[in-house]
Amino acid sequence: MITVLEISFWVFIVIIFYSYLGYGILMSIITRSQTIMDAIPKPFNCKPQIFETQNPEDYLPSVSLIISASGESERTLKEKIENTFQLNYPKDRMEVIFAIAYDTASKEDSTLRVFYETFLKEPTESGFSGKEEELYIKFRKFENISKDENSLAELQVQLENSVFTSEGITENAKQMLDDFFGGEENEFKIKITKDIERKGKISQVNRTVKNAVGEILVFSDANSMFNRDAIKNLVKHFRNSAVGCVAGEKRVLTAEGSTSGEGEGLYWKYESFLKRLDSKLWTTVGAAGEIFAVRKFLWGDGVLESAIIEDFLLSMTIAQNGYRVIYEPNAYAEEEPTKEMSDEFVRRRRIAAGGFQSIVYLKPLMNIFKYRVLTFQYVSHRVLRWAVVPFLLPIVFVINIILISNIFFILMFAFQFCFYIFAIIGYVLERRGKKIKIFYFPYVLTLMNIAAYAGLKRYLKNEQKVTWERVKRN
Repeated sequence: MITVLEISFWVFIVIIFYSYLGYGILMSIITRSQTIMDAIPKPFNCKPQIFETQNPEDYLPSVSLIISASGESERTLKEKIENTFQLNYPKDRMEVIFAIAYDTASKEDSTLRVFYETFLKEPTESGFSGKEEELYIKFRKFENISKDENSLAELQVQLENSVFTSEGITENAKQMLDDFFGGEENEFKIKITKDIERKGKISQVNRTVKNAVGEILVFSDANSMFNRDAIKNLVKHFRNSAVGCVAGEKRVLTAEGSTSGEGEGLYWKYESFLKRLDSKLWTTVGAAGEIFAVRKFLWGDGVLESAIIEDFLLSMTIAQNGYRVIYEPNAYAEEEPTKEMSDEFVRRRRIAAGGFQSIVYLKPLMNIFKYRVLTFQYVSHRVLRWAVVPFLLPIVFVINIILISNIFFILMFAFQFCFYIFAIIGYVLERRGKKIKIFYFPYVLTLMNIAAYAGLKRYLKNEQKVTWERVKRN
């Protein structure tokens, strides 16, 4: 006779399998049939699809590229500036805004100094150490560049002189600048906003958005590098009036010998696979803050400044309001992996705390009678993985011990036991600077689930700060 414990064991096993693999398998089947996708009920408030133009190449809305920066290394900032120069989008249709948050983790923040050295003239020796007001006054002169205040030719000379006196700038920097300042009609607008109070990334971004002029807001982090056509590939989807947000693809570069890099890269590859399927069915469940775009009018009063993972909360709020969140894999951002697993744990802990917070904020999305397919996607892709599975795993382990009376449950217990032993071995090897692939997957997966417990604790105790937590990257 089947007992309650046996039923519970199987139900929990099915939920765990569904969360990690089953949802992806099910979505692969569903999205193969347009008939099935059309038959699935859409949200009650879904927006009608009206296309502004049939040709994506003809749709070129004004864009504000907002780059968040805080305590970045000089190498990273210079690389991001060069990367921005190379973006393939009409210069008269785009402005670039560096949203700089003051980094109190160190006595000096080089973000403003490096930006100043790279774009303007008269480089100074420090950022916020005794030069703050001087820098701020000089920056203000260039926040809103007009032809009356500074001629385009004069500005170009200033920029070129600055770039060529800075170390680490590539030899073709002059050509990049020539391309950007190719004529009177191609003025490239550069703005800077800064926040020395360090209230957090989203607080600074909220203030920055108020001064943005683009119809479409594109967001990026200073340590994430866009592919050349990223902005074009993001904004083309907004010709469909039903689209409110477009999520790009996050790619984590592989670092040789890095356990955290392999684990992080594998995670994002699987996430990208699921996001493609989500988008094909209805809506991508969450955007990565490294690369995504939204309609400016949907920003409203801004994202809650208490939000821990603001990119996810913003994109899902847009979906909750009836708009689609589309996934565009041909717009991608590349970044270095975290250097150590301890840094990856800090990152995952923050995401876990933000996940629990988002579930509370997005309670209406749990109503499947109103949001239908969106609720199905949200619960399957996020809620189960964030708030259910990490707590089912130890329960399944304990139930398995109680039921260890026949060969099947003995084998199941042996599998779980070996999995966790492998995770422990992976941890020990990582601490000693070694890596064996057979151990790193159990280690990474176990670490992610432990981070869920740590994240829940920080969320319940209100210990998770919204300010940036810097992690070391390769």
